[in-house]
Amino acid sequence: MTTIAPEKLDQLIENEWRYLSSKKSEWSLLEGEQDMEVLEHILRCILHLYHTKNLANEFQECIKVQNPDGGWSKQSHTNKTSMWITTFVALKLCRGNMVIQDPAIEDCIQRALEYVLSVQEKDGHWADPEWSHLDTTCSVTCFFTIYQVTHDKQDEERINAARKRGFEFIKNWQKDSGLWKDNTFHPAGIETTAHLIQYTLVPAYFMDGIDYAEKLCMDAAESLAGEQAASGSWDNENMDHTMDACRNLMLVSDTFNRRKKYTPIIEKGVRWLMDEKNATGWGDFPGEPSNVERTADGLDTLLKFKRYCSGEPMSHFWAYSK
Repeated sequence: MTTIAPEKLDQLIENEWRYLSSKKSEWSLLEGEQDMEVLEHILRCILHLYHTKNLANEFQECIKVQNPDGGWSKQSHTNKTSMWITTFVALKLCRGNMVIQDPAIEDCIQRALEYVLSVQEKDGHWADPEWSHLDTTCSVTCFFTIYQVTHDKQDEERINAARKRGFEFIKNWQKDSGLWKDNTFHPAGIETTAHLIQYTLVPAYFMDGIDYAEKLCMDAAESLAGEQAASGSWDNENMDHTMDACRNLMLVSDTFNRRKKYTPIIEKGVRWLMDEKNATGWGDFPGEPSNVERTADGLDTLLKFKRYCSGEPMSHFWAYSK
């Protein structure tokens, strides 16, 4: 049982969505060229707010900026495919099209799938020059899982085989601390570990039946929880990494029946995020101006916490089950 009042949570969710809606010129393709990383953060909020049907055109606009190779660029109207952007846009389209049912979106998804499958490296990873191999690979394993669940293709062997190779690459990278660290991109390991647990280890459990995936998840979750500061934050009051840690622990604790242990840790983190936010929105650190991407992350964290408090399966909210 949480001590965060449900009515306060609902009010914050309403206020933050109103704020993001007022900033539509900074994320909607209907308004012009956009940063697709920001847009995919907003599409996730639309999904979790159950606004997909009313805002279907925000998903459909992605069709127009897909690159000839089947991917998407970080900047919407350029032809410089990013693997990380491609997978996260594609998985949002997978989820959105369960409601929208647009054949043109489905064609986009299939083109993206074929592109991603075609560029896996020999050692199992996927590459993106702006992201670590760890983050990029886990974005792919997440996309594959959501594609299979939303399309009822859990037995498609070529996807399962590619995801397992990605899992092996990630498993072999883990550091002795229990966290995954990349000295070039995220040396502290908080964000990377949170991403890998959510996007690779849990899918390995749900989709591939890898018997030791649960232990890897729980060992990493324990290490992650141990890095929480007394304030409730992670990584020197980093809003983004605190949001990632909270969301990750929600999924893991629910999936593996560890709610009793991790709920106080999660609630402490969420309360810090609520206490340290701006009047509207979040910046990257306390006291910094709000920005759309971080506010979308913050709203998603609140929406996931609301779901967590309801007792409904968190895996449905990641589209790892339905």
